[in-house]
Amino acid sequence: MDRHGDVMQDPRFAPLLFAVENKVHEADLMAARLKITLTDSAVRSVLLRATNAARGRPAKTKVTLPGTKDRLLADLLDELNTLRREIRLETTQLDRSVIIEAVPVSDWLLTLECLKDSCELRTGPLPGSRHYLDYLHDFIRKAP
Repeated sequence: MDRHGDVMQDPRFAPLLFAVENKVHEADLMAARLKITLTDSAVRSVLLRATNAARGRPAKTKVTLPGTKDRLLADLLDELNTLRREIRLETTQLDRSVIIEAVPVSDWLLTLECLKDSCELRTGPLPGSRHYLDYLHDFIRKAP
């Protein structure tokens, strides 16, 4: 199985994948309320910038107006960076004790890479594709 499939099948990554996907979905819903159309390429760009930030190369921020696509994407990036610092993983040991720990950077990077791959796989051939975002909307709606 390839790395993408390994991460998607690993229960340790499920809460990370879902948390990031949920943030992307929330940003897409906010965009729709503001009459802004997000695209798959914009999402991949944010995931790339979040990856770079986790590697210690944060994106330069530019001043953007509230209610604009650039502001919405900048807010999504901020939320993903905050999520990385705040999310915790719970691991149940053999003795049933639970260890709660911060997400290792390597796990966060694998999560983002997996989601970038997923987005790329689902993106349509034409500019402005929303195939990944439409898939994500359906996936989140059906999630337990």
